[in-house]
Amino acid sequence: MVFLAIALSVLLIGFGVWGIISPATLLTFLSRWQTRSGLWTGATLRLIFGLALWFAAPLSRFPTTLQVVGVIFVVAGIAMPFIGLARFKSMVAWWLNKPPSFTRLWAVATLAVGVFFVWAVVG
Repeated sequence: MVFLAIALSVLLIGFGVWGIISPATLLTFLSRWQTRSGLWTGATLRLIFGLALWFAAPLSRFPTTLQVVGVIFVVAGIAMPFIGLARFKSMVAWWLNKPPSFTRLWAVATLAVGVFFVWAVVG
């Protein structure tokens, strides 16, 4: 699970870098997720990432923090299908209507969280 947690954290880092360099293309990619399969894929990724963080946590530098974040990811993954496709589309549309500076700010946060996860898990 440590490898999976690191791999998904590196994916977060990649999205962060992508959003900083080219927020418009990241938003174009995000717009493609406004489907039922996008909803389920997002939910599944959250579940997998949450479980990976949970199981990697005991060997990490911040076990309690990673377990709490893991639980949050799992709960978010379970909740996603219950919000429904229409609400999911409106959430994605909200992101798509934000200016590039907003996307870059969130991309910096995503990058920082991904780096923290890698650093904490590699511990």
